[in-house]
Amino acid sequence: MTALKDKSELPLKSHVRMRQIALAKSLAQKKAIYLDIKFWIILRDVVLRRRTSLVDQELLSLLRKGAVDSALFCPISDSTFVELLKQSDVKSREATACLIDDLSLGVTLIPFDMRAGTELTHFLHSARTPNQVYPLDHLVWSKISYVMGFFHPNRTPFDRFTELAMQKSFFDHMWGIPMREVIHRIGDRMLPNPEQYGSVAERLNRFNAEHAAELRSFRNTYDFEIHGIIDLFEDVLIDIVSEMVGAQYGDRPPLSPAERKQDGGQLHNLLFAAFEKETTKDALRTLHIMASLHAAVRWNKQQQLKANDFLDFQHATAALGYCAAFFTERSLRSMVTSSHLALDQRYGCRVVSSSEEASRYLRGILGASGHGSKT
Repeated sequence: MTALKDKSELPLKSHVRMRQIALAKSLAQKKAIYLDIKFWIILRDVVLRRRTSLVDQELLSLLRKGAVDSALFCPISDSTFVELLKQSDVKSREATACLIDDLSLGVTLIPFDMRAGTELTHFLHSARTPNQVYPLDHLVWSKISYVMGFFHPNRTPFDRFTELAMQKSFFDHMWGIPMREVIHRIGDRMLPNPEQYGSVAERLNRFNAEHAAELRSFRNTYDFEIHGIIDLFEDVLIDIVSEMVGAQYGDRPPLSPAERKQDGGQLHNLLFAAFEKETTKDALRTLHIMASLHAAVRWNKQQQLKANDFLDFQHATAALGYCAAFFTERSLRSMVTSSHLALDQRYGCRVVSSSEEASRYLRGILGASGHGSKT
């Protein structure tokens, strides 16, 4: 590709990508330690002197030392942000936001849907032009102000060059805004609806009960879930392939609904078949982890999905797929490390569920020579 002579004409998408890649490279020698909301609350309560346990105090001290020494960082995700907004007490919410700024170094993973789409795009392009794609780990990091995805001012009254310059300036300004400021600006305007996930859980529990007799094995249950999650991303898959075809052969007219349905069915079947390979599960880790967790619940026919499970599962996809360690609830740890899932082993992520074990892990990595993030 010929380099643009005038850097001001660099497309906005490329400008954003360059920022992401520079960020990813700056994190390369740091361990990514993912905390679910349980641990963020523990640490926040230590800061607010609501919790006086020496073990919890040591955990906070170790994480702070690691962040200051550039040995580690504690990235958040869109599910962390949602749970932060659920804290109705303003003092608690602001204290958590300040702690996130300190330990995350202002870093978040891109949102769940965007992450899955990025993995699909990377997977398909890698199959055709493996030497022309960035490492996947370079494409999934962002800054906290964009925790829910990228947004840009558009349809301004200016010409396209002025608008492009404004979009880049706006993006660069937002790139450095800390979580404490994001929370302050939002106030109580975006507090989540507590009923949102409860109704979905009830609906899925009814569906699972109605179809429980169809499940013959965990593998069979996993296949059902993979089909379901591919359904959710079928339109994304069609758009990725259409863009690839257009780039190679020139733009073509938009697909009709019938053509999209036909192409979607074919791509669905091809992607499902690809999940027979372990390399696909490694590459499309967000889809594999989510399908595995839902399959684990369905296969344990006595277990019911709860509203909090959806956010917990999103924490797991973020942590297991891209972080060196995951500090979480005991029940989720048991699930992801169970022998029929072994997600911690597949993705090389240490999963712990107590402050004692978390501190022990941190003492080990902070005492080691050299750091190095998960790749």
